[in-house]
Amino acid sequence: MNEKYFINLHKKTFESLYEFAGVYRDVNMTKGNSQFCLAQHLHAQSTRMFDELESEKYLSNARDNKSLFAQRLAYYQGELIALHPFYELNGRITRLYCDMLALQNGYKPINYSNAIEDEQYIQASIEAVQYADVSRLTKIVFDGLSRDEK
Repeated sequence: MNEKYFINLHKKTFESLYEFAGVYRDVNMTKGNSQFCLAQHLHAQSTRMFDELESEKYLSNARDNKSLFAQRLAYYQGELIALHPFYELNGRITRLYCDMLALQNGYKPINYSNAIEDEQYIQASIEAVQYADVSRLTKIVFDGLSRDEK
């Protein structure tokens, strides 16, 4: 679930749509009042974040504590949102990657439907980028996490 996996996930998911699928952007990008990671720092910051995630064993140490797992997953989701590493489809690939982390740790894919429908996910993303505040994102992830009933 390392950086190479993340890049390949974007490439394999979107290569039929875009030539640049799986390629980190090399231009600065903004959306509204949000400035994403500057292109010149993108590779270094991405490597830093994925190294940090690896040091947490891809959240396996937190899997048995839903609250802690949601908090750490939301932190990394916020980091990926702030990186905005690709030219297009960053939100979708970030959610898909976080779903994969959830699945790897015994959870179902995160249910974002209510948060996306009422635009809470967008607000949470803005707060993650502009203020490094993932509290709203943590609540969305926590509320959307569940395990298979066996």
